[in-house]
Amino acid sequence: MKNAAVRLDLYWRRRNRVITVRGLSTNHHKGCIIGSYSRPRSLNYTHRTFSRSSINLQAVGREAIGQRLETIEIVERDNLGVPLDVDEYGEHGAAFLSGNYVPITREITAEFKKSALDATGRNLDLVVLGAIPDDFPLGQYSYVGPNPKFPVDHYKRWGLGPQQETLGFGESWHHWFEGDGMIYAIDFGAGKNIKYRNRFIRTKSWERELSHGARIFRPLMNAEGSTFLLNALSNLLHGGSFMKDSANTALVHFAGRTFALQDTCPPWEIDPETLHTVAPCTFDGKLPFYVPFTAHPKVIPSTGELVFFGFNPVFPPHCTVGSLNPEGQVTRINPLWSLPFVGSVFMHDFCVTEHFTVLFEGSMDIKPLRQLFGEHPLQYNFQKAARFGVINRSSNSTNVTWFNCSSAQMVYHFINSWEEINEENEQLLVITGVREDGFFQEAMRPSGSRQWVENAVHVENNTPRVHEWRINLVTGVVNERYLFTTSVETPRINDAFVGQRNRYAYSGRIDLGTMETAAQLKFDAIVKFDFENNTSCVYEHGPNRYGMEAQFVPRLNSTYEDDGWLIMYVHDETHMTADHHGSTECIILDAINIESGPIARIMLPERVPYGAHCMWRADLTYPYETFSTDINKPVVFENPDSQPRLFAFKREQTTELLEAVRIGIMRAAMGLFVNGWSPGIKAEEKSEYAFVRGGGLRFSESHDLGGIRSAEARSESLSGKPSIPTIVLYDIENDCLCRSVREVLSVLDIAYTCKPCPRGSNVHRSELAQIQGVEFGEESLPALQDVRTGIVLSETENIIRYLYDQYMDKQAPPMLTLAFMNISMQTSKLHSCSACSRTLPEQPLTLWAYEPSPFCALVRRTLCELELPYILLPCARGSPRRSLLFNSVGLFQVPYLEDPNTGVSMFESSDILTYLRATYMP
Repeated sequence: MKNAAVRLDLYWRRRNRVITVRGLSTNHHKGCIIGSYSRPRSLNYTHRTFSRSSINLQAVGREAIGQRLETIEIVERDNLGVPLDVDEYGEHGAAFLSGNYVPITREITAEFKKSALDATGRNLDLVVLGAIPDDFPLGQYSYVGPNPKFPVDHYKRWGLGPQQETLGFGESWHHWFEGDGMIYAIDFGAGKNIKYRNRFIRTKSWERELSHGARIFRPLMNAEGSTFLLNALSNLLHGGSFMKDSANTALVHFAGRTFALQDTCPPWEIDPETLHTVAPCTFDGKLPFYVPFTAHPKVIPSTGELVFFGFNPVFPPHCTVGSLNPEGQVTRINPLWSLPFVGSVFMHDFCVTEHFTVLFEGSMDIKPLRQLFGEHPLQYNFQKAARFGVINRSSNSTNVTWFNCSSAQMVYHFINSWEEINEENEQLLVITGVREDGFFQEAMRPSGSRQWVENAVHVENNTPRVHEWRINLVTGVVNERYLFTTSVETPRINDAFVGQRNRYAYSGRIDLGTMETAAQLKFDAIVKFDFENNTSCVYEHGPNRYGMEAQFVPRLNSTYEDDGWLIMYVHDETHMTADHHGSTECIILDAINIESGPIARIMLPERVPYGAHCMWRADLTYPYETFSTDINKPVVFENPDSQPRLFAFKREQTTELLEAVRIGIMRAAMGLFVNGWSPGIKAEEKSEYAFVRGGGLRFSESHDLGGIRSAEARSESLSGKPSIPTIVLYDIENDCLCRSVREVLSVLDIAYTCKPCPRGSNVHRSELAQIQGVEFGEESLPALQDVRTGIVLSETENIIRYLYDQYMDKQAPPMLTLAFMNISMQTSKLHSCSACSRTLPEQPLTLWAYEPSPFCALVRRTLCELELPYILLPCARGSPRRSLLFNSVGLFQVPYLEDPNTGVSMFESSDILTYLRATYMP
C-alpha cells in the first residue's frame, strides 16, 4: 500500500469529563498527548478530517472550544490504518484482513505451572501478572471467531486469488463472517495450573478447501446481486452446500458436550478437553437436516432445558423452534412453515422468559427476486417494521402470536428478557438488547462503509445502543425506548439470570473513530450497565488496546448477581508493524468494581484475532473447586451452577425411582399432604409459595396443624429460618415401620434430626443401644427421642400415638394411618438398606423433602447407607415450609440439600447423590 494519503481525524468523546487531544504519528499508532481543552457542554461524539499540511493543533483546539465541544482527540493515521489495497480486497475485506484481523495459522499449546517457574517467577510459555484469585473457579474460558486458514492473498476480490475464476456476472469480496472458525481457550486447572490452546474447527468445508489447497466457497455476504445466485450454485456444485459451514460464531457447553455454532449450519461437536473437532451433531438423528442451529441458544435456569431456533435462508421452513432436555435429547421441533421464493427474515438471536419463547423478525430480510434487478437478496428493509413472535412454552403451544414494533429495526444480540405484571394486572414481556438498525450490514459492505458510518454517527445518530421493548400480551402494544446512549455490542449477563429480571449487563464499547477511519470493529472499553439505577461504569483498556467479548464467571456460592469476575482477551496494538500485529493477554476483572482494572493478566505467546463470542464452562473433573485446589487433594464439591429441573433424572436411577413410585402408590401417597390440607384461590402474594399463579391470583393451600407446630411456623415466617428440631428419629430407610413414622411426621409437618441406622452400622446404633439401655445389637427401630419432653419411645404405634397427642393437640391418629401401620408390621425389614464406609461430618446435613417423593427417597437412602445424620424439614403439600424455602432460594423444589460442613447447597437428586458419595465416601 502506498503512503500517499495521510488523514488526521478529529473526534471527541466523554471520558470522565477529562478533555484530551492526542496526536498519533504515522509510525503505526505511536502517539503522545499534545494539549488539553475544556468546555462545559458535553457531546458524545463527532468527527472532522483535515489535510496534514493545513492542520494547526492549537487552532483546532480553539475551534473545538468555540463550537462548544467537550472532548477532543486527534488521531493521525497512515492511509487509514489499512495496509491492503481496497481495490483488490474491498473496503471491508482490507479492514478485516489487517491489523489484529490478520489470520493466524499456528495451533499451539502453552502451559503455566506453579511447579515449573524460573528464577524470576515467570514461565517460558505463559506469563501471569498480578494474581488469579484463590477462589476463582476451575474451568475453561473459550472464545471463537472467524480466522481464515489461507494466506491473505487468497481473500482478494474473487478471481484475483489463487485458483479462482470469475463467472463474469459481477464482483464478490471476502466478508469477515465467512472466515474459518478457530477456538482460543484457557483452562484454569487444579494446583494453579493454566493452559492455553487454539484450534481450528475442522468442518466439512474446512477439510475440502484444505485438500484443494485454495478457496472453494465463493463469497455470498459481499457478492453483487448479479452473481449471488451463481456463487451459491457453484458452492453447492464444488463444495457440497450453498454456504460454508464455518462454525465460527459462538460456543455452548450443554449436557456434557461442547458445540461450535453458526446460524446456518448444524452444531459441530468439539471435544471439551482437547478442542478437537468431533463431527456435526444431529442429536441421535432427531435434528432434521433442514434445521440449522442458532448461534445463541438459551438454557432455562429453572428447568435446565435448552431452547433453540434454526434459521434456514435457503428453503422453507425458514424458521424452526426446538428444545433439548437436560440430558441433551431433542424434545420439541416446531417448524414455522413459509412459502418458497417469497423470502425470509434474517434471524440471529432471540429471547426466552420463564414461560415464553420470543422470536425476533427484524428488518433485515432476504428476497430472492431482488437479484432480478441486480441487487443483493439480503438487505435492510426500511419499509418493513420489526416484530416479535411469542410462543407459550408452558402450554406446549405451537402457535406464534406476533407483536409489531413501531418502525424498521434490527438486533443482532439481545441482553435478556423476563415477565412482569403491570398495574392493570396485564402480563408484560420486558426485553433488552442492542438495537443497531442495519448499522453492521452497511458498515461491513465492500465499499462506502466509512462514509456510511460517518453519516450514521454524525447525521442520523444511528449507532448500536441498549434498547428496551415492553410487550403487553393483553393489548398487543409494544412500548420502546433507548436506555443508554453509549455505542456498544456483544452484551453479556450472569447466565444464571437468563429469562429472569436482571440488574447488570456487560458490553464492549465500540470505538466509532476506528470504524470511521479504518472500517474495523473494535471495543476500546468494557461497560457495566445498571438497569436498576439507570447508570453505567466503564473500564477503558488504554491507548491502542482493544477488548473482545467479556464472559461473566460467577463466584462459587455467590449470593448476588454481580458477585464474580469478567474474563476476556485484550489485544495491544501499540507496537504493530507490517510483520508484527501486536500482543494479546487474558485479563480478569472484579465484576463488582470493573473500574479498578485487571486483578490478573495472562500474557499469551500467540495473539488472538478479534473474533465473535465466548463461553465459560466448569472443570470437567473438579466442577466445584477453585483455583487454589491442590491437585492431589480429594475432590471437595462446591455449589453447582445448575438450576433445578422438574422431574429430571439419570437413566441409572430408573429402577430405584420406579420402586419408590410403586411403594408410594401402594401406600396411597401417605405424607404427600399435611393435616387438614385444603386448596383454594387467593389474591396474589409474592412472598407465598404457589403451585400456580397468574392474573393477580394464586393457588393457595391451607392446613390444620397443631398448636406447637403453628406457633413454630409463625416464628419461622418472621425469622426466615427453620426452627431447630427437638425430635430425634433413629431410622432405617426402606423399613416399612420406620416409613410409617416418617409419614406421620410429614403429615404433622414436624421437623426432626434423623440418625440413620443401616444394617452393619455402629455409630448411631451403639448410641441408641445406650439410650434404650440394651446391649449393642439389641436396639429397637424405629426409635424416637423428644428433647422437648425428655421422652424416648420405640414401637411404631407408641410413637405415632405420642406424636398426635403432643403435636396435634391430643387428637387420636386417623384409622387410615393405623391401618397402614398394621400392614407395615407384616412387611417390615424386607428391603432395609446396608451401611457402607463413610466419613462422618461434624454437623448434620439439612434435607428439605417430603416422604412419598421418589426423588427424595433416593437421597434419603444414600444418607442412610452413609450413616450421615441430617435434619429433615418436611415440605408436604400445604406445609408453611414451602414458602420458607421459596423465599430463601427464590423457588421451591425438593429434594434440596444444605451441608453446613462445606457450604454446599443444591437441588437435583442425581447431583446430591454424586456430591454425597464424593464428599463422604473415602
